[in-house]
Amino acid sequence: MSFTIVETMTPEPPSAHAREHMVAMRDGVELATDVHLPEHSTAHSAILVRTCYDKSSRYTALSFEAEYYRARGFAFVTQDVRGKFRSGGETVPYAHDVADGYDTVDWIVRQPWSNGRVGVTGQSYYGFTTWAAVASGHPAIKAAVPMVTGIDMGAGHVGSQWGQQIPYLAGLNDLLQIWTDHNGYLAEIDWSAGSAEDIVAAARARIGECRAATDMLRRSVDQGWYNPYGDRHPYHTTSVPILHWQNWYDPGLAPLGLRDWRHFRSLAGPRDLHYLRVGSADHSGYLLQDVGAGDERNPYLSGAALAEKIETECAEVADFFDEHVNGVRPAAPRPRARWHVGHVGWQSSQEYPPPSRALTFHLSAHGTGTCALNRDPDAEATTLTWTHDPDHPVPSSTDIEAIWYLLAAWPDERDLAERADVLTFRSEPLAGHLDFAGQPVLTGQVSFSAPSTHIVAKLQDVHPDGTTRPISWGRTVLSRAAGGSLTLALDDNAYRLRKGHRLQVQIQSSDFPHSAVHPGTDGNPWLTTERTPSTQGLTVGGSTGARLILPVITATETPDDGSH
Repeated sequence: MSFTIVETMTPEPPSAHAREHMVAMRDGVELATDVHLPEHSTAHSAILVRTCYDKSSRYTALSFEAEYYRARGFAFVTQDVRGKFRSGGETVPYAHDVADGYDTVDWIVRQPWSNGRVGVTGQSYYGFTTWAAVASGHPAIKAAVPMVTGIDMGAGHVGSQWGQQIPYLAGLNDLLQIWTDHNGYLAEIDWSAGSAEDIVAAARARIGECRAATDMLRRSVDQGWYNPYGDRHPYHTTSVPILHWQNWYDPGLAPLGLRDWRHFRSLAGPRDLHYLRVGSADHSGYLLQDVGAGDERNPYLSGAALAEKIETECAEVADFFDEHVNGVRPAAPRPRARWHVGHVGWQSSQEYPPPSRALTFHLSAHGTGTCALNRDPDAEATTLTWTHDPDHPVPSSTDIEAIWYLLAAWPDERDLAERADVLTFRSEPLAGHLDFAGQPVLTGQVSFSAPSTHIVAKLQDVHPDGTTRPISWGRTVLSRAAGGSLTLALDDNAYRLRKGHRLQVQIQSSDFPHSAVHPGTDGNPWLTTERTPSTQGLTVGGSTGARLILPVITATETPDDGSH
């Protein structure tokens, strides 16, 4: 069996400090909603969170956050989304959240404890429900803090444009475990045991039909765009202040969130409604500075770490809502962008990415043990080749669950350099610290024998002892129709490569099981069972050789924030 249940999550009891209501939506479906009120009995602004992970669970920690927000004078309203845990309705992600968000806010403002003003927030999927509430256009919503999410999260989660984007098996993994029924599941899935259809069938036999997964496979046939917002897409309808909250080490969702930020800052009129906060943390909130500290610094496992996270992060959210929901002027003007440079500290700027200078490294065919990453190109052009074998793909450096807590599992990727199907380019040890912020860009010419290919690139920090840590990722699909010219913007980061460390670039055509494997044919990678090896080539050296362009900055030293 390729699908084995390890744990089943059923609804936990509501907090003793909350009153649970069953709130009717416009179609009569009732959603379980907890209201946490401050001690003093006046009218309050509300903070709304709508989650699929059980509003009462230790995992979401919303009952712990509620105590902080209550103390700050907010009514804190948490809700199980439709089809999950204590709420009624069919278990289908995305489809109802715009309407349900509107109806829930409408219920809030009719309550005697409401002053008619609402802020919305949430992380991951409930970051999406934050955007859905904003998109609903309810006039009581005055501001929002969507966290570690992206507006078009659903387009890659239950849509499948595999001809343009490398499909995430991590997304299908979530659909099966979260969106099969009202419960949640932790499952061991053998992704090598057959096609995605086989995996979905195995899950169906064990826990029942997951409509979201079945619909995703159906959509993959014509690769149609999935838009759960109807004519209310947030790119075109957002008119309230937004604090975009992301973490660099979240390759699953941070790229979407930073794309959202860039979109809104490109607009002539509403651009100044938008603010940015990005930390050196992973999707779960585990901090780069805590790598190696183990579970005692994991907020999901440690009460002390959770309490610290609430005191710092909930404070930032409450400050934003005090300013933009309650009209409380801050003591100092809010910076437009606040972002953390790994191994340095927090920076503030009026724009992100900040001004930078382009530092170019050329990928070279020469080097000891690996290929080189040099400031000057090789005089002669050379084509370096690798074979992608879909039956023996390059393994992901963590298991599929760890993509969401990458720093807690922080992989040492040194062994990948020994694989023949991974091209590795490494610089000499750095003579001094090198700071960058923004998107590194990889350019070059790629040839491939198949009708299309996947290109997965990693930017890595090689420590003096050989430990190799990923710091940025890039992924794309190349096709014969589009040609073999590669201009790949890797994921954003702000990071210090320290003196004596080496900069490394790796290029490969698979990352399994995080991503679906290219079949080596023009077949649908979700459905096809026909696979064949293919050959890829990368030109290095000469006037058109591959190069990495790094956006270099001078970071402000802030040693008092605990970074190292």
